[in-house]
Parts: sequence; structure tokens; C-alpha cells
Amino acid sequence: MSAQGLTSEAQLRYLLQWFGEFSELQREDFLPVLAASRCDKPEQLAATMANMTCQDKPVSLFQCRIKLFNEWFPTWSREEQDRFVTKISEIDSEFGEKLHEIITDGPKVNGTDEPWINEQNVEAEREDQVPENIPVEIVAAS
Repeated sequence: MSAQGLTSEAQLRYLLQWFGEFSELQREDFLPVLAASRCDKPEQLAATMANMTCQDKPVSLFQCRIKLFNEWFPTWSREEQDRFVTKISEIDSEFGEKLHEIITDGPKVNGTDEPWINEQNVEAEREDQVPENIPVEIVAAS
């Protein structure tokens, strides 16, 4: 049992149910959160969460669910995390494809079609040539 009194299995069921209730916009907001958690990129997750804060507004149910996701997901075994990603992909195959794309290629930066440069892409680029323009994501936290 976790500190909240829920097993990881119960946490997983809650998150799957909530994902099923998310609107299309909420799923778009959840995508980079899940991708950052899945790739173990805390700096990317922090930047994503900074963009989700709403000053002078009550916290939404969606934000509470994302907060619980961020508390629960890292405590699960790799098998449980894999099962969560598989189930979400079964619920929304387009979301699953986008998630796989982000995990594989990195997120798109600043609305461009160019993927975020990850270590594999950088290594491949070095072998061919050094790129002139590397997309950079700048996120301001408030």
C-alpha cells in the first residue's frame, strides 16, 4: 500500500478511468506530462507543469489528477508503467501514436515540425554534418 492507502493497481485503474474522461484538449495537455515521465526527463516535466499553472484561479479537477499522476507514476514498477501506456494506447490509438513519436523522436519544439534534438539525433547529425539551426525551447516559469 502507498502512503495514500491505494495500491499501485488501484492508482492505475483511477488514472485509466480519468484518461477516459479527459477531453481532447486535456489529452493534449497530458501528452507531454506522460512523455516526460515515461522518458524520465524531470526538467521537461517541470517546464510542462510550469505552463499548466493558473494564478488567481482555483485548481481544476484536471490539475489535481495530473498532480496525482506525477506522484503515483514514478512509484510504479516498469511493468505497471508499461501496462498503463499500453492501456491508454488502446483507449486512444492516436494519443498512443503521438506518445510513441515523442518518446522516440522527442517533442516538437515551438510549433515546428522539427523534432526536439535527442541524443540519438545529435549523434546521427554529427556523423553526417553539424546542423546550422538547432531548435531551442524556452519556457518561462512564473
